Amino acid sequence: MTQLDFFSMLTTRLPDEAELARRFSWFNEHYFNGALPAAGVRWSSRMRIAGTCDSRKRIITLSRVYHTHFPEDVNDTLKHEMIHLRNHGHDADFRREAERVGATIHCKEYPGLHPRARFVYICPHCRTLFHRSKRERLYCGVCARNRLDTRFILLLQSVASRQYATEQGVAARQPRRTRAKLRSSR
Repeated sequence: MTQLDFFSMLTTRLPDEAELARRFSWFNEHYFNGALPAAGVRWSSRMRIAGTCDSRKRIITLSRVYHTHFPEDVNDTLKHEMIHLRNHGHDADFRREAERVGATIHCKEYPGLHPRARFVYICPHCRTLFHRSKRERLYCGVCARNRLDTRFILLLQSVASRQYATEQGVAARQPRRTRAKLRSSR
């Protein structure tokens, strides 16, 4: 983190949790006609994605790290997570509701969003990127509609070097040792 980034974190004014609760109430009345259940809204300093919603516990958590980079997105993220109180996934109903209330579907990218991701996969159909910390065989959940469909196997697009991973603040793992012993030639 550069000194400028650290300074901006200190000077960026984000709403406190009481203000987030007021915004939740206003959005509930304005966009949802008061139909959403009461939910707590809190900040997390550890989370890197924009926000999460635990609809069972009725808690919406917003990322202080993410919103330090994008303070103008607080309302957008709050509305997005409020939709999750009723719609758990990002299906067609969720997308219609997001369009109706003016919320985006995905958060923005910023340096540090995927700190442990060494592998970047891409869907050959919709071109969506997926960041992962280990090499896997994956399917695009959007295109395959959460079924295992071989047409939507993700392609490995890039591998971050161990040096890159270390520069991003991630301890580079040691290469695996093979069990086969190398024999010296005589």
